Formats: sequence, C-alpha cells, structure tokens
Amino acid sequence: MSENGTYRAIFFGANPIAAGTEHELEYVNGAYAQEVTLEVEEDGEVVRRVFKLGHVTEEPISYRYVEDIHDETGEADVPN
Repeated sequence: MSENGTYRAIFFGANPIAAGTEHELEYVNGAYAQEVTLEVEEDGEVVRRVFKLGHVTEEPISYRYVEDIHDETGEADVPN
C-alpha cells in the first residue's frame, strides 16, 4: 500500500475505455477494490462498465471487463 492511499490500476476490456487504460484508484479498507465501475458516454447515453480484479502482481493492478450496466429510465415509445 502506498503512502498516499491510492494505487495504479489498468483496465482491459471490450472497448477503448478499457484498452489498457490506467487510472489512479483509492484503497478500499486498506485493500485493492474487488470490483470497479467506470462511466463512459456513448452515443449520448451514459454506460457504466463493471470490471473485476485480475491477477495481482505489482502495480499497475489489472482489472478485467465483466459487463455493461444500462439504466432503463426512458419511457417506451409505444403507440396507443
């Protein structure tokens, strides 16, 4: 654990947001986060991508893409 309370993480996944992109993350209760959710805007919609902790060796710590989470807040366009 570094003195500043953060660690470097690298994300691998299905698109450019996770194409080996590094981020600085905060420790969770003194440990690496088991799961991380990143937000990205695609085609005017915000998509949340879930990543899980990969094999821990040394920094940057790797995370692997798991799934997209889409908000279903819009109303359906169904004619009466």
